[in-house]
Amino acid sequence: MSDDRCRNGEKAGHRAPIILHSAFCISSASRGQALIESCIVIGLICLLLMGIFQLAQLFLAREILDYAAGRGARAKAVGFNDFMVEKTVHIGSIVNAGRISFPELPAPRSPLNQWNIERGLIPLYLHSDLYGQLDSILVYEDWDTIHTHCPNDQAAMLHFETSQDLPVRIFPAVFQAFYADTNITLRSSADIENHSLLYLQ
Repeated sequence: MSDDRCRNGEKAGHRAPIILHSAFCISSASRGQALIESCIVIGLICLLLMGIFQLAQLFLAREILDYAAGRGARAKAVGFNDFMVEKTVHIGSIVNAGRISFPELPAPRSPLNQWNIERGLIPLYLHSDLYGQLDSILVYEDWDTIHTHCPNDQAAMLHFETSQDLPVRIFPAVFQAFYADTNITLRSSADIENHSLLYLQ
């Protein structure tokens, strides 16, 4: 009788570590699978959030371009020449123009510091009478990507167009996975009644 108990005890003693080992292996496999699935889901969520952020940036850029087109159309409607219209559009599209190339911002390069410099230089830029003086007053790195066009400045209703080859600087590697170029062409237009003849009398 005691021998049977000993044998049963030995079998039970051997069986318990085997069960625990099997449970540990199953638990480890489950944890590994859950980790892989979590990584995939987190990656997809990050990709989705980056896409939403990029779309929000493009929407804001389009709104700024609409504003610049309206300012350019208004300048054209009151009789400003092409030089003044171009300056007006440039100032209206500063948000889309990237960083300041000239003058060099002192450290620290904070938005408040940049705003203080812009506030003093924008009036000087608009009041400049010579095209060659503009680069010595205020320059942004993406101003050369902004273009204007007015098909007929003598029409009763002015149609003013602006476009920009907007560089993608936020998550460019992710963006190139879905789009072949690193620039996006945005277009905007504004229509306004032409009062230039009244203003120029």
